[in-house]
Amino acid sequence: GEAGGEAGMALARGAALVVGLHTDEVTEAIVDTALAARTPFAVVPCCVFSRLFPGRRLRSGRPVTSHPSLVAYLLEKHPAVRSARLGFAGKDVVVFCTDYGAPSDAAHLMCAPCDEG
Repeated sequence: GEAGGEAGMALARGAALVVGLHTDEVTEAIVDTALAARTPFAVVPCCVFSRLFPGRRLRSGRPVTSHPSLVAYLLEKHPAVRSARLGFAGKDVVVFCTDYGAPSDAAHLMCAPCDEG
């Protein structure tokens, strides 16, 4: 897998779960590697780094420039990816996937991005 390199992909395939908390620039790489390995994951994204990743776009074409749009962008990566609030101070939205399901079963797993309000 390109996102995490061969070593990252091997780790993800051998892991029961991949977790990232305040992962800054590597949040997307963690998600992409876990998705490629079909390994359950949970990340709590914080900083957006829109200047480092100007190519990030939502399906709508809008750029990823805020925390809510970063969460939405990560949710768009796979229909089984979800989000939830953890209920602590600060950035408390976890983006996760615990079950990839069969491709035909994935449509019912879509959820809307968390309301940042």
